[in-house]
Amino acid sequence: MLFLWCVLLANITYALRATTPFIQPIDTTELVTINNSKQYIRIKGNDEEKPILLYLNGGPGDSVLKQMDRMFGKLQTEFVVVLWDQRQSGQTTKIKTKNKVLLTQELFQQDTYALVQYLLKKFKKDKLTLVGHSYGTTLGFFMAKNHPELITNFIAVNPMVHQTESERLTLKVLLEKANSDRNTKAINELTQVQIPFKNSEQLYYARKWLFDFDGKRFAKKKAFKKQVLSWAKIWLPLFKEASQDNLLVSAKKLDCPISFIIGKQDYQCNYALTEKYYNQLEAPEKQLIPLEKAGHLIPFQNNQEFQTLIIQNTVSKE
Repeated sequence: MLFLWCVLLANITYALRATTPFIQPIDTTELVTINNSKQYIRIKGNDEEKPILLYLNGGPGDSVLKQMDRMFGKLQTEFVVVLWDQRQSGQTTKIKTKNKVLLTQELFQQDTYALVQYLLKKFKKDKLTLVGHSYGTTLGFFMAKNHPELITNFIAVNPMVHQTESERLTLKVLLEKANSDRNTKAINELTQVQIPFKNSEQLYYARKWLFDFDGKRFAKKKAFKKQVLSWAKIWLPLFKEASQDNLLVSAKKLDCPISFIIGKQDYQCNYALTEKYYNQLEAPEKQLIPLEKAGHLIPFQNNQEFQTLIIQNTVSKE
């Protein structure tokens, strides 16, 4: 009798295994070759069969690999989340390369396309979800314009719609504030700023008074100036190139679903330009999600809401 019960239990266990999908978590850091360049990616999810989400971070030059769980813990339940340290960013800077290449927007666009192809092949998928923040949205829009067949959803968070115009709008606001406050130092420094920025000093003055306007105490400290000038040595030419693109002209129509998550207090990538672009954009599906009290750093400062909105507005479409 005991033998029969054991056989029956074994049959039930086998049947359950045959009908219940096996969930395999994934948690890895990989050094991958992208366009003849070795670059680091971080991959994590509760189930490797879930849809892929590739996060394109801001900057250019930012890295969020070390913040995988803090920033993307909730998303890992619904996606296989992929973070990427691009050329000369984060972990990738540790790799010694013999030949230095010019950092151009076209190079980063092609890197993005190559990484998307790699991920789709690796996980045997046809499409993935793209989430871009700030500068990262310029790479996302490149994919949305040129390879929409590879994108399930594109979520643009505080996007660079026409950054050159955005900087002009913000400079006007800052000068008005400086004059209203009779802040002689701010007026003197801001009147030296030209758009597009001619040098790193102009960028520093623009960001210093923008962050001061936003209540950031660090903006007037020497360490912040050093940080901005150091960043500009590598990234300012690429940022200026990306800033010239005007999506209101170059991307009037997209052939994939798109969502905009914008901070109504964002003056770095001016929210008014995003609203204007959204209203004229043609897309199969589009939505604008404004956060009234949010600024530019939504993925960091409004993280839980950021993750929840992505899940609510993408999972049902996967």
